[in-house]
Amino acid sequence: MAELLVLAPTAPDLRGLRDLLGDRLEGSVRGVDVAAKAVGVGLPAAGVGAAKRIFTRSPRAVILLGTCGVYPSPPGVPAAWQPNDVLVATHVELLAIEVDTRRSAFPEPMATRVELHRAMSAGLASVRGRLASVSSPLASTVDDPTAAAVRTHHGCEGEQLEAFAVAHAAHLGEVPCAALFGVTHVVGSVGAEDFRRFHRGASLAAAEVLVAWLQSGAPGLPHA
Repeated sequence: MAELLVLAPTAPDLRGLRDLLGDRLEGSVRGVDVAAKAVGVGLPAAGVGAAKRIFTRSPRAVILLGTCGVYPSPPGVPAAWQPNDVLVATHVELLAIEVDTRRSAFPEPMATRVELHRAMSAGLASVRGRLASVSSPLASTVDDPTAAAVRTHHGCEGEQLEAFAVAHAAHLGEVPCAALFGVTHVVGSVGAEDFRRFHRGASLAAAEVLVAWLQSGAPGLPHA
Protein backbone atom coordinates (compact mmCIF):
# COMPACT_ATOMS: atom_id res chain seq x y z
CA MET A 1 0.00 0.00 0.00
CA ALA A 2 1.51 3.33 -1.07
CA GLU A 3 1.63 6.11 1.50
CA LEU A 4 2.21 8.59 -1.34
CA LEU A 5 0.60 8.05 -4.72
CA VAL A 6 2.13 10.06 -7.56
CA LEU A 7 -0.18 10.34 -10.56
CA ALA A 8 0.57 11.67 -14.04
CA PRO A 9 -1.29 11.87 -17.35
CA THR A 10 1.18 9.62 -19.22
CA ALA A 11 4.13 7.35 -18.52
CA PRO A 12 6.64 9.82 -20.06
CA ASP A 13 5.60 12.36 -17.40
CA LEU A 14 7.05 9.94 -14.83
CA ARG A 15 10.41 9.36 -16.55
CA GLY A 16 12.23 11.55 -14.03
CA LEU A 17 11.31 9.21 -11.17
CA ARG A 18 12.87 6.05 -12.58
CA ASP A 19 16.33 6.59 -11.09
CA LEU A 20 14.74 6.99 -7.66
CA LEU A 21 12.00 4.35 -7.79
CA GLY A 22 13.18 1.89 -10.44
CA ASP A 23 11.36 0.66 -13.52
CA ARG A 24 8.31 -0.44 -11.51
CA LEU A 25 8.02 3.12 -10.17
CA GLU A 26 7.53 1.88 -6.63
CA GLY A 27 9.88 2.22 -3.69
CA SER A 28 10.60 3.72 -0.31
CA VAL A 29 12.24 7.14 0.10
CA ARG A 30 13.28 8.15 3.61
CA GLY A 31 10.58 5.97 5.11
CA VAL A 32 7.80 7.03 2.72
CA ASP A 33 6.41 4.31 0.45
CA VAL A 34 5.89 5.82 -3.00
CA ALA A 35 4.09 4.49 -6.07
CA ALA A 36 3.75 6.35 -9.38
CA LYS A 37 1.06 5.60 -11.96
CA ALA A 38 -0.33 7.11 -15.18
CA VAL A 39 -4.06 7.92 -15.26
CA GLY A 40 -4.76 9.07 -18.82
CA VAL A 41 -5.02 12.28 -20.83
CA GLY A 42 -7.91 14.73 -20.45
CA LEU A 43 -10.56 15.32 -17.81
CA PRO A 44 -12.71 12.19 -18.34
CA ALA A 45 -9.86 9.66 -18.48
CA ALA A 46 -7.88 11.26 -15.67
CA GLY A 47 -10.89 11.41 -13.34
CA VAL A 48 -11.68 7.73 -13.77
CA GLY A 49 -8.03 6.71 -13.67
CA ALA A 50 -7.31 8.71 -10.54
CA ALA A 51 -10.40 7.44 -8.73
CA LYS A 52 -9.42 3.84 -9.53
CA ARG A 53 -5.84 4.31 -8.31
CA ILE A 54 -6.93 6.08 -5.13
CA PHE A 55 -9.55 3.43 -4.34
CA THR A 56 -7.21 0.49 -4.84
CA ARG A 57 -4.15 2.06 -3.15
CA SER A 58 -5.72 4.01 -0.24
CA PRO A 59 -2.77 6.44 -0.08
CA ARG A 60 -2.01 8.94 2.65
CA ALA A 61 -1.67 11.65 -0.01
CA VAL A 62 -1.71 12.18 -3.78
CA ILE A 63 0.56 14.33 -5.92
CA LEU A 64 -0.21 15.07 -9.56
CA LEU A 65 3.01 15.39 -11.58
CA GLY A 66 3.18 16.63 -15.15
CA THR A 67 3.50 19.66 -17.38
CA CYS A 68 1.34 22.68 -18.10
CA GLY A 69 0.95 25.75 -20.23
CA VAL A 70 0.80 29.29 -18.84
CA TYR A 71 -1.53 32.04 -19.94
CA PRO A 72 0.05 35.03 -21.70
CA SER A 73 1.06 38.05 -19.67
CA PRO A 74 -0.88 41.29 -20.27
CA PRO A 75 0.48 43.57 -23.01
CA GLY A 76 3.59 45.42 -21.89
CA VAL A 77 4.22 43.09 -18.95
CA PRO A 78 7.33 40.87 -19.13
CA ALA A 79 6.70 37.13 -19.33
CA ALA A 80 6.34 35.69 -15.84
CA TRP A 81 7.21 32.12 -16.81
CA GLN A 82 9.82 30.42 -18.95
CA PRO A 83 10.00 26.85 -20.28
CA ASN A 84 11.12 24.37 -17.60
CA ASP A 85 10.01 26.63 -14.74
CA VAL A 86 8.04 24.68 -12.12
CA LEU A 87 4.52 25.68 -11.08
CA VAL A 88 3.07 24.36 -7.82
CA ALA A 89 -0.72 24.67 -7.88
CA THR A 90 -2.64 26.34 -5.05
CA HIS A 91 -6.09 25.49 -6.39
CA VAL A 92 -7.68 24.24 -9.60
CA GLU A 93 -10.71 25.68 -11.40
CA LEU A 94 -12.85 23.90 -13.95
CA LEU A 95 -12.84 25.99 -17.13
CA ALA A 96 -15.54 26.21 -19.78
CA ILE A 97 -15.28 29.06 -22.28
CA GLU A 98 -19.02 28.75 -22.98
CA VAL A 99 -19.70 29.54 -19.31
CA ASP A 100 -17.35 32.54 -19.39
CA THR A 101 -19.18 33.91 -22.43
CA ARG A 102 -22.60 33.17 -20.86
CA ARG A 103 -23.62 30.69 -23.56
CA SER A 104 -23.99 27.97 -20.94
CA ALA A 105 -23.88 27.62 -17.16
CA PHE A 106 -22.64 25.19 -14.54
CA PRO A 107 -25.53 23.82 -12.44
CA GLU A 108 -25.30 25.15 -8.87
CA PRO A 109 -24.53 21.83 -7.12
CA MET A 110 -21.62 21.13 -9.49
CA ALA A 111 -18.09 21.42 -8.09
CA THR A 112 -15.94 23.79 -10.14
CA ARG A 113 -13.02 24.53 -7.80
CA VAL A 114 -10.75 22.38 -5.63
CA GLU A 115 -8.29 23.72 -3.08
CA LEU A 116 -5.02 21.82 -2.87
CA HIS A 117 -3.16 20.83 0.29
CA ARG A 118 -1.41 23.94 1.59
CA ALA A 119 1.37 22.28 3.57
CA MET A 120 2.44 19.93 0.79
CA SER A 121 2.22 22.72 -1.77
CA ALA A 122 4.38 24.99 0.39
CA GLY A 123 6.88 22.19 0.95
CA LEU A 124 7.19 21.51 -2.78
CA ALA A 125 7.52 25.21 -3.61
CA SER A 126 10.25 25.60 -0.98
CA VAL A 127 12.43 23.22 -3.00
CA ARG A 128 12.04 25.08 -6.29
CA GLY A 129 8.97 26.46 -7.95
CA ARG A 130 6.29 29.08 -7.62
CA LEU A 131 2.78 28.86 -6.24
CA ALA A 132 0.02 29.70 -8.72
CA SER A 133 -3.55 28.75 -9.58
CA VAL A 134 -4.43 26.47 -12.48
CA SER A 135 -7.47 25.98 -14.70
CA SER A 136 -8.61 22.75 -16.36
CA PRO A 137 -10.58 22.96 -19.61
CA LEU A 138 -11.94 20.01 -21.55
CA ALA A 139 -9.61 20.87 -24.45
CA SER A 140 -6.48 22.97 -24.85
CA THR A 141 -7.03 26.68 -25.47
CA VAL A 142 -5.53 27.54 -28.87
CA ASP A 143 -6.97 31.02 -29.53
CA ASP A 144 -4.75 33.89 -28.34
CA PRO A 145 -7.49 36.38 -27.34
CA THR A 146 -9.34 33.61 -25.47
CA ALA A 147 -6.15 32.63 -23.62
CA ALA A 148 -5.61 36.23 -22.54
CA ALA A 149 -9.23 36.53 -21.43
CA VAL A 150 -9.00 33.41 -19.22
CA ARG A 151 -6.20 34.93 -17.17
CA THR A 152 -8.10 38.20 -16.82
CA HIS A 153 -11.41 36.54 -15.92
CA HIS A 154 -10.17 33.78 -13.60
CA GLY A 155 -6.79 35.00 -12.37
CA CYS A 156 -5.31 31.60 -13.17
CA GLU A 157 -1.74 31.44 -14.44
CA GLY A 158 -1.56 27.85 -15.67
CA GLU A 159 -3.66 25.55 -17.85
CA GLN A 160 -3.52 21.79 -17.28
CA LEU A 161 -6.13 19.41 -18.64
CA GLU A 162 -6.08 16.72 -15.94
CA ALA A 163 -5.62 18.76 -12.76
CA PHE A 164 -9.26 19.31 -11.84
CA ALA A 165 -10.23 15.69 -12.42
CA VAL A 166 -7.40 14.32 -10.27
CA ALA A 167 -7.86 16.90 -7.52
CA HIS A 168 -11.61 16.30 -7.42
CA ALA A 169 -11.15 12.52 -7.26
CA ALA A 170 -8.76 12.98 -4.33
CA HIS A 171 -11.21 15.36 -2.65
CA LEU A 172 -14.06 12.87 -2.97
CA GLY A 173 -11.79 10.18 -1.52
CA GLU A 174 -10.82 12.53 1.35
CA VAL A 175 -7.16 12.24 0.40
CA PRO A 176 -4.91 15.36 0.57
CA CYS A 177 -3.69 16.37 -2.87
CA ALA A 178 -0.96 18.58 -4.33
CA ALA A 179 0.12 19.21 -7.92
CA LEU A 180 3.29 20.41 -9.61
CA PHE A 181 4.00 20.98 -13.28
CA GLY A 182 6.91 21.86 -15.49
CA VAL A 183 6.05 24.74 -17.81
CA THR A 184 6.16 23.87 -21.51
CA HIS A 185 4.47 26.71 -23.41
CA VAL A 186 2.41 29.87 -23.47
CA VAL A 187 -1.22 28.95 -24.01
CA GLY A 188 -2.52 29.97 -27.43
CA SER A 189 -1.82 29.51 -31.10
CA VAL A 190 1.81 28.32 -30.77
CA GLY A 191 1.24 26.16 -27.70
CA ALA A 192 1.17 22.77 -29.40
CA GLU A 193 4.54 23.30 -31.11
CA ASP A 194 6.23 24.49 -27.91
CA PHE A 195 4.64 21.67 -25.90
CA ARG A 196 6.34 19.13 -28.13
CA ARG A 197 9.62 21.03 -27.99
CA PHE A 198 9.81 21.46 -24.22
CA HIS A 199 7.82 18.54 -22.83
CA ARG A 200 10.76 16.30 -21.97
CA GLY A 201 12.75 19.02 -20.21
CA ALA A 202 9.72 20.35 -18.35
CA SER A 203 8.64 16.91 -17.15
CA LEU A 204 12.16 16.26 -15.86
CA ALA A 205 12.24 19.64 -14.11
CA ALA A 206 9.02 18.88 -12.25
CA ALA A 207 10.26 15.40 -11.32
CA GLU A 208 13.51 16.88 -9.98
CA VAL A 209 11.51 19.03 -7.56
CA LEU A 210 9.47 16.04 -6.41
CA VAL A 211 12.59 13.90 -5.93
CA ALA A 212 14.35 16.65 -3.95
CA TRP A 213 11.22 17.11 -1.80
CA LEU A 214 11.09 13.40 -0.99
CA GLN A 215 14.80 13.24 -0.25
CA SER A 216 14.49 16.23 2.10
CA GLY A 217 11.89 14.41 4.18
CA ALA A 218 8.70 15.35 2.27
CA PRO A 219 7.91 18.52 4.26
CA GLY A 220 4.16 19.08 4.54
CA LEU A 221 3.21 15.45 3.88
CA PRO A 222 0.30 14.65 6.21
CA HIS A 223 1.08 12.29 9.07
CA ALA A 224 -0.25 8.76 8.90
